[in-house]
Amino acid sequence: MERYTIVKILSNNVVLVSQNEQNYILVGKGIGFNKKKGTILEDVSNIEEKFISLNGLKENEYENFLNKVDPKIIEIVKDIIEMVKNELGEELNSNIHVGLIDHIDFAIQRLKKGIKIINPFLVETKMLYPKEYVLAQKAVDILEDRLKINIPDAEIGFLTLHIYGGRGQINKSEALANSKMMNAIVNYVQKKLNIIIDKSSFEYKRFFMHIKGVVDRITNKKTIKNVMLLKIKEEMMVEYKVAYDISKIIERTWNSSKIPESEIGYIALHLHRLKDSMEV
Repeated sequence: MERYTIVKILSNNVVLVSQNEQNYILVGKGIGFNKKKGTILEDVSNIEEKFISLNGLKENEYENFLNKVDPKIIEIVKDIIEMVKNELGEELNSNIHVGLIDHIDFAIQRLKKGIKIINPFLVETKMLYPKEYVLAQKAVDILEDRLKINIPDAEIGFLTLHIYGGRGQINKSEALANSKMMNAIVNYVQKKLNIIIDKSSFEYKRFFMHIKGVVDRITNKKTIKNVMLLKIKEEMMVEYKVAYDISKIIERTWNSSKIPESEIGYIALHLHRLKDSMEV
């Protein structure tokens, strides 16, 4: 039988406990009701969620973390994580708990103070991680319903990165690097080709998905042949130069090996199509 010692009561439904010199946060209906520090919990049948509070925090940081976080946010995050797990049919990395709680708590505090949340990488994030974006929208619905607060779309993008990172594919920082890279590429293309890119257009989405394909192929050490390469280099010299520069942005972002000319040629071809479709 699992036994936990209560370290701190956070609310009637959230408690900090210790077991074998490891700290955990337990979430369950009434789990902290009429309890006090030092109480031994033996009946844990009402535990709905357990996670390690120190995961991602230094040993001397967890109490400060819990002192500043609204316990209600912890309960809501438990429900959000449960929703995400059910929708995906998979477990999430335990590191998602602390990061998601801290992010949501901070975001809610800012919104209550009237501070505007801005996300310059929202479009790129939505296109890179569509499944996680839908789940982030559902998470925002839960937050708005439980907290009676309006949450901007910008926040959906940030939650998307947390959910994607929690799936154990790449971490949140790498996911954000992807979005930033695409944003940097778009800004560079607009500047060099003197165009304004409509991010809602089919042409942009096609270009975006091609760049994503380049990154995937480089990551998996695959490449494709380009029988039109010489023709592209001769007839689309400007686009090819911009495509070459884009390849360097990708290489720097992922610290990857040199992107082959065949890939650069295809990027140039997509740039040519993109340029033709956008207003100068």
